[in-house]
Amino acid sequence: MNEYYGELCTQIYEKNKSIADEKELEFFLSFVTDKKMKVLEPMCGNGRMLIPFMEKGIDIEGFDISEEMLRVCKLKGQNLNLNPNIYFGKIEEFKNGKNYDLILIPFGSFSLLPDELAKESLTNMKTLLKENGKLLLTVMTNTGSVKEIPDWIETNRHYLDSNEIIEYKKVNYDRSSKMLNTKLKYQLVKDRQIEESEIMDFPIRLYESGEFENILKTNGFNEIILHEVIDGYGEGSSFHVFECRT
Repeated sequence: MNEYYGELCTQIYEKNKSIADEKELEFFLSFVTDKKMKVLEPMCGNGRMLIPFMEKGIDIEGFDISEEMLRVCKLKGQNLNLNPNIYFGKIEEFKNGKNYDLILIPFGSFSLLPDELAKESLTNMKTLLKENGKLLLTVMTNTGSVKEIPDWIETNRHYLDSNEIIEYKKVNYDRSSKMLNTKLKYQLVKDRQIEESEIMDFPIRLYESGEFENILKTNGFNEIILHEVIDGYGEGSSFHVFECRT
């Protein structure tokens, strides 16, 4: 069955991406100029950004549509004597009666949304921002080097405690929708027998140069600054962040 970050997928994600990289974390932390600021992280996942923010004493809340990711986030916080204020919710409709000084969506998570949901989500984020509040988000861009994988290939083997989890992948690119459709399969193997299997659909909207800035403006974000974070995901890597105001 298809799942959105099920148990096996979440275990691998937590193993590889438990806490945000130092440069990435520093960049997003730099926008919290006052400890009285209220921060929201939609699509917060396992708390790779939210938990370090909490450790700095920042008033941050988050939400996600993966119950398993939220469970891991909660547990990780509790292990640090923290109590993450996180919710189950969809980005296009989340409401909790509060407004925020800063909303951040790091790591390209926003690219998981197809065009119509992206527009609805931007509209909803505007309603959650305080006057003069900021939205920070990253998206995935088309680098022109999309590699399609039509059939399942094994991509990795992970060893967690006494378990072996085998990872498979296949990929196709839909040029009309500009969606890179990736399927990930995880198999839990014990004594050479498959004990459990998960398949995750991982569609990624790839934006052309300048395309997302136009979408932001069309949806009411008129003040936009594009930042480049050098070595953001480790040495030799970089990514861009949109800083947006209405």
